Amino acid sequence: MFLSTPVKIFHAICFLSLVFAGCSLWRGKDNSNVSFASQPKSELPFTTREPDVFQTEVVVRTSETERRMFVARSGEKRRIDYDVGTDNHRAVLITDKEYLLFFKRKVYVERPMSSDAASQYEPLTAHLLNTRDYADFDEIGRQGSVVEFRAHVGESAVSDASIFFDETIGLPVKEEFYSIEGGQRTRQYSVELQSFRPEAGPDLFIIPTGFRRESEKR
Repeated sequence: MFLSTPVKIFHAICFLSLVFAGCSLWRGKDNSNVSFASQPKSELPFTTREPDVFQTEVVVRTSETERRMFVARSGEKRRIDYDVGTDNHRAVLITDKEYLLFFKRKVYVERPMSSDAASQYEPLTAHLLNTRDYADFDEIGRQGSVVEFRAHVGESAVSDASIFFDETIGLPVKEEFYSIEGGQRTRQYSVELQSFRPEAGPDLFIIPTGFRRESEKR
């Protein structure tokens, strides 16, 4: 049964998935030519500018689970797939309208474009980093173009995060969240953006062949 606000529900699912997350981008060959959206406001010691055009897989891991998503953007067009590779695979497309796709049943629901549809999903990198109230950052290491920061969560002494920033592409390339007990750091969850590419073809933003339209139920 479809609900009356499926896109907002999908957005909430995305948010909850990323809350249990960090971030890793695998560089493509042509990433030096990536164009970026406007810089989000922050006091971070590195940029978090999301590319205007890109596609990437998102792997969310905890100690017990792994979930896969797919994210693509081409200007104002967006696509987010959830639970890729499972029977629960579904996606949101934001193009001329908002489309909700269910892959197992090969059906989709369409809704008129809302004024804030695209803004709900941008920017991916800033949205990820802003899920925590970081108090400060310490640079603790460097390997080539990748700089590692230790990020403290507010005034908490029981949790922190590791963030890896790639100066070549101007984006965080990895983020992991830790709990701290007795001086021991234990990783609780992480996010990796795998197979990052600074391109997104038009085929990513159309209804797949064989899908039939289904009316939205209230």
